[in-house]
Amino acid sequence: MRTIQPLSLLGLALAAILCLPQRVTAAVTINGAELTGPATAPTGLTVKDCQTLTEADYRQIRQFTSLKSLSFGSGLDDAALKLLAGLPSLETFTSNGANVTDDGIRALAMLPNLRTLTFFHPGKNFQGTGLAALAALPNLESFSVGGSLAFADPGLTAVAGLTHLQGVRVWHTGVTITGVKALRALKELKSLTIGQRLAATPPVTLNDDTVAVLAEFTALEALTLQEARLSLTALSRLNQLPNLKRLTLDSIDIPENDIATLRKTLPKTDIKWTPPTEPAQRRITSLFGPR
Repeated sequence: MRTIQPLSLLGLALAAILCLPQRVTAAVTINGAELTGPATAPTGLTVKDCQTLTEADYRQIRQFTSLKSLSFGSGLDDAALKLLAGLPSLETFTSNGANVTDDGIRALAMLPNLRTLTFFHPGKNFQGTGLAALAALPNLESFSVGGSLAFADPGLTAVAGLTHLQGVRVWHTGVTITGVKALRALKELKSLTIGQRLAATPPVTLNDDTVAVLAEFTALEALTLQEARLSLTALSRLNQLPNLKRLTLDSIDIPENDIATLRKTLPKTDIKWTPPTEPAQRRITSLFGPR
């Protein structure tokens, strides 16, 4: 058996010491960032407060070509998006409290492998029309937006132009039934969440008329409806959806006996119903009036 000389052992120790800074440099120098995966080739990065990031931080993030997932908190802006454009492996982009515009969002068109795009509480300068620039992304299959009255029907119309989408989630926005109708253009749509409009007065996003439109989305396999007063007659129209496997009724004001009848009407669909909480019921009453 070959014997390792003392000098060789020293060399190995020095090599280990020299390698150590390289494994922690990324996590230390990017303010507030949490990395997942190997430190030298991370696959995920999360920053809860982007106001701590500098231009140099964003440029360093851009050098991590191995990144598949990015999640940003408040403070993300147009300048940051431009610095991040071109990440070759990125598949998932999530932001919460971003201060971006429709012009700035066009930079995301430079993410060739983007699959999932989510905006929680985007600022009032983002109406969603800039999403039309992402139509050429071949792998984009999921889009979510919530918590913005500024995102309304024009934004959802732009989403309808992203023809490869298989999943869409929209809640607490300014969308009305007009925007929902535009989504009929998404022929590959399999999963859809429609939540109530972010307002205490009409018009609403989700009501019986909206459900009648959703009954035309024949490719749907999963449908979630949130915060509304819906009738058994309207929900029974969903028996027109041949592939519907799951129906989630979250904070839906409807008699429990009607849910039992609905399960008989949709025997091949797993139906989960959650009645409104007291605060949700007050909001539903403000939108639909008393029973």
